[in-house]
Amino acid sequence: MRDEEFQILLQGVKEAVEHYHGLRHDLRTTILPGRPEPMEPAEVRALRERTGASQAFFAHALNVSTKTVQAWESGARTPDGGNLKLLRLAEAHPEIVFEHLHEPPPGPVQQPAKPRRTRKPRPQPV
Repeated sequence: MRDEEFQILLQGVKEAVEHYHGLRHDLRTTILPGRPEPMEPAEVRALRERTGASQAFFAHALNVSTKTVQAWESGARTPDGGNLKLLRLAEAHPEIVFEHLHEPPPGPVQQPAKPRRTRKPRPQPV
């Protein structure tokens, strides 16, 4: 390491120590939010029931599978990471997460067209 690089590094350490001891107020401190509390199976079920949603609709609103919601409610799995954060957000503000849960889809609902059955061509006699 060159002396110039070492001096820059040493200056940074001195500034950090001064900030730690409250001698500097010109440095930015970022405080990260804590992790959400784990959610018990009964809490997941109660949240779903409070929204009036079936497991399938609840899963669709959270962008997870119905099997995942069933596993959370039975205690076979516990929500974690982004799913847990989203569940805690839904608990505090269900109107945001489940905003369009009970609204009909926009526009007319179209049924998919049934595929036409076609016959295989018969082989031509030679």
